[in-house]
Amino acid sequence: MSERCQGDAPAKARGGTKSDARSDRSAVELPIHPSSEPRGRAAIRKSRVGPWRAAVLILVHVLIAAHFVHWWTTGRTLSPFEPSESMEFSTTGIVNVGFVLFVVAIASTAILGRWFCGWACHIVALQDFCRWLLGKIGLVPRLVDMGPLRVVPWLAFVYMFLAPLFDRALAGQSLHVTGAHFMTEDLWRTFPKTWGEGLVTLAVCGFVIVWLLGSKGFCTYGCPYGGIFGVVDQVAPARIRVTDACEGCGHCTAVCTSNVNVAREVREFGMVVDPGCMKCLDCVSVCPNDALYVGFGKPALLATAKSKPEKPSKPAFDWARLALSAGFAFATLAIFLWHDGIWNLRFTAITWAFSFAVILVFRGKSRPKADHTILEEVGMAVLFLVAMACFRGLQESVSFLFALGISAILAWWGIELVRLMWAPDVRVQKTPLKRAGRWTLAGGVFAATALPIGWISYTGLREQLAEQTARAASKAEAEGRRELAVKDYNLGVEAAQRGRVEEAIAAFQRAVETDPAFLPARENLAGALCMSGRLAEGLAQFEIAIAQNPGDAGTLALAGQALAALNRLPEARARVERAVELAPTRFDLWRMLADLQDATGDPAGARESRARADAAERGAPR
Repeated sequence: MSERCQGDAPAKARGGTKSDARSDRSAVELPIHPSSEPRGRAAIRKSRVGPWRAAVLILVHVLIAAHFVHWWTTGRTLSPFEPSESMEFSTTGIVNVGFVLFVVAIASTAILGRWFCGWACHIVALQDFCRWLLGKIGLVPRLVDMGPLRVVPWLAFVYMFLAPLFDRALAGQSLHVTGAHFMTEDLWRTFPKTWGEGLVTLAVCGFVIVWLLGSKGFCTYGCPYGGIFGVVDQVAPARIRVTDACEGCGHCTAVCTSNVNVAREVREFGMVVDPGCMKCLDCVSVCPNDALYVGFGKPALLATAKSKPEKPSKPAFDWARLALSAGFAFATLAIFLWHDGIWNLRFTAITWAFSFAVILVFRGKSRPKADHTILEEVGMAVLFLVAMACFRGLQESVSFLFALGISAILAWWGIELVRLMWAPDVRVQKTPLKRAGRWTLAGGVFAATALPIGWISYTGLREQLAEQTARAASKAEAEGRRELAVKDYNLGVEAAQRGRVEEAIAAFQRAVETDPAFLPARENLAGALCMSGRLAEGLAQFEIAIAQNPGDAGTLALAGQALAALNRLPEARARVERAVELAPTRFDLWRMLADLQDATGDPAGARESRARADAAERGAPR
């Protein structure tokens, strides 16, 4: 992300000097070039697009509320329009509404650039609202450059969505679509368990982080969805570009809420190349010469500088910071995976190699000036990792997004606390903590927060370690149970193949009692019970299996058959309808549904289902 928004121009504006511009809040506090029109003191122009974008974001929240109300009143609705729902595909191959939304958003970003964040994200709306409120009291949050933490959003995306796919692939599992889950009866299943948890997460990720780390602070240092959007944005042909009418006035940079130095980038590259640009179009709307526009052409990844940039004070390629980024990326992925209990050196190394290769290729052309020394960046990296380990330990109280946001804040906070101990002058945004070696009241309050934060962090880390110990013991115990259950399961299969149904039932029953989570044993027990005429008992086992794995179309269909045999036809039909929703290419399920539709007095539905079955069978591989 680029440095503090500022024009790349002389400080003097036509009709006024830098000093008298700062004496008036309506004047630009950043250097602004004179344009072709004499205007006296150069005031920041207001965006004509801003109100439209605000209206769109409000509409997004209205639609979210309508979705919730529909579920609340009907008991069933579309699955959440939330990118995080794509994790269901990553872990089980199930496609849902969130997955479709995420894929469409990523695909459109590859063409239009990172528009979704600026025009459809509710967290961005909260951050913009916070920035607007701060502006009302004269505060314009400045983005704090936190060095290696800029890679956190991409690593969070890898952890949430790609690592499960890598894990399945390395285990030899197929990565194809296993079913669909477009409707749900439990809309709130994957959301915060309590209103308090949700409100605290929104407060930290939508407000506090903006006040402390700058506008779009969470997008820059925590958002996993922004991680992939920022990467894909680099190949998008649609970009904000510039014509020869540009006079470098700097209005574009001054109004950008995405922390992009627009004036510098269009001067150097002829386009905006920063992956943090959210295509809000404020810069386009305020240009006094209409020099900025959205156009198709060379993507940012292939952009070359139009003119030689100013001589940097440091080498263009900083090997120390590259090494820091590489080590931090590996450690961050290890912390993420350690929390889930699946960390191992080989898997982490493979995931890191892919992740860091992407970082190197798509790191962006923009090179912000570092706000911290290399030692301070090392300190922030360590503090982030420690905070992440601590707050992920409080998994019953905090979400992953909250842990990302609060860890970024604490990494910055720790370094500022160290600065407060030795530096003569320290400030947070515009609030002085220390002046000429003397602490202010705000500095005392800032330092006093060390005790509660330290205690909460210690509690979280202790719980995390206890959880990992318990998880390891539970895993060893489960593996032992599974080994015994598999032996009984194999005996049951052998007995069933020889027609000894009662013997098979006994073996499957022992396997289930030994390991209740061993689904193949339970499903075979249910089937064997139904074969022996014990339909009610078999159905009960099918229901337990469905509760353990609600996305298994085959088990739902078998439960439907058991219900039909018990003459509970409407329930049987509902089960099979859910099965075909999950596996729409299975023609046998469509035919089963057609039979049930006939039996329940729906001949029109039965004809349609048989047509679907024929179409699915024709498309099946021979």
